[in-house]
Amino acid sequence: MGKKQQIEYFEGLLDKHGENYLALDWNSPESQRLRYDILQEILIYGRKSAKISVLDLGCGFGDLYDFFEKEGLIDRHKINYLGYDIAPKILDAAKRKHPQAKFELVDVLENREVPQFDYVFSSGVLNIRTMDLESHMGYAKSMLQRMCELAKIGVAVNFLSQGALSITKAEDLNSGRYYYFNPEEMLRFCGSICSRYILRHDYHPGDFTVYLLK
Repeated sequence: MGKKQQIEYFEGLLDKHGENYLALDWNSPESQRLRYDILQEILIYGRKSAKISVLDLGCGFGDLYDFFEKEGLIDRHKINYLGYDIAPKILDAAKRKHPQAKFELVDVLENREVPQFDYVFSSGVLNIRTMDLESHMGYAKSMLQRMCELAKIGVAVNFLSQGALSITKAEDLNSGRYYYFNPEEMLRFCGSICSRYILRHDYHPGDFTVYLLK
C-alpha cells in the first residue's frame, strides 16, 4: 500500500527542511491552521463535546495538538489527545516538541487491536500519492472506513479537491505526488459506510472536509 514509500517521503522532507511545516508538505502554517479550524468544528455537530478522547491519525509533529492547546480547546473540551503516525523520525520530533502529549507509532490498517476514540481527526494524510491512482483511491477508502470503525462519535478528515486543479502550479500537477479527490465520489462513499455525514467545501477552493457522524 505504499507504506514504505510514505515513510521515506516524509522523512526525506524532514531531512531536507527540518522540523517545520515544509517537512509535512504544507504550503504554509496558515493553510495548515485553517484546515484544523474546520476539522474541530465537528464538535458542533457531534453528540458529545466535553471529556472527549481524540485520535490524531497521521499526527506528524503534533501540530493539531499545538492548535488545540493554543486555542484553549484542550481545557474547554477536556480533550484526551493521542497522536498516531507511521514515520519514526517524524514521531520522535513530535515527542520532542510536545512532551506533555502522547504519541505512538501505529499503523491502524495493520493493527486491528487499536481502541476506539470519541473522535478521529486526520489532516492531509490521504493527499500524498505513492502508488498508482486506482490503488491510492482504494487505500483512501480503506483508511476512511477504518477511521469510521475507530470512532465512537465522529470522524473529521480533509482531502485535496479536484477544484484545486485550476489553481495549482503546473510543477505540482506534473509531479504525480498529490491525489485530487472528486468531492461527489467521496460523499457517495461516505454514504455507504455512515448514515450521517457532512461535506464542507466552503473554506478553500482546493480543499474539502468530511464529517462522519455516528
